[in-house]
Amino acid sequence: MNLHSILLAAEGATEELGVIDRLQSYTEIEGSSIAQQQLADPDYWSSVGIITLTGILVVFFILALLIFIFWGMGQIFKTIDKKKAAKLEAEKAAKAAEAAKKAEAAPVAEAQPEEDYSDDDEIIAVISAAIAAYSEQDGKSYEIRSIRRKDSRTRSAWSLAGIGENTRPF
Repeated sequence: MNLHSILLAAEGATEELGVIDRLQSYTEIEGSSIAQQQLADPDYWSSVGIITLTGILVVFFILALLIFIFWGMGQIFKTIDKKKAAKLEAEKAAKAAEAAKKAEAAPVAEAQPEEDYSDDDEIIAVISAAIAAYSEQDGKSYEIRSIRRKDSRTRSAWSLAGIGENTRPF
């Protein structure tokens, strides 16, 4: 026991409680509830302010920490991607150099002429015959106004999935 507590015990007084202990020690008395007593105490509002401020600071500190962690992860993945891209470029350059050496060593073969698609009379005749056969079956007459070559690009998997989804029967 220290000197202060001995003097207080000798005088019959009790030791002063801390703010939290005092706020928790309220008891129900007539005409005033525990909540009313706590709200009337000026130390209550300072405790509320400190708790609120502490909560807000903790939340923003954790948010800042998460932002830093995700930024760091992004930087790490960017460097990994750059290394992979550089490695692929080096492999492509090596393959191109190897192909150039093979091309020098191999005798030059004559280039075969590409097919000439300007004379498509045979293809037009086949399309016309197919339409004529269809019109006889249908009982209507159809007329060919123009024939254009379709682009050789194919549809992507997403495009095919969309077409399948939109044309599926109920």
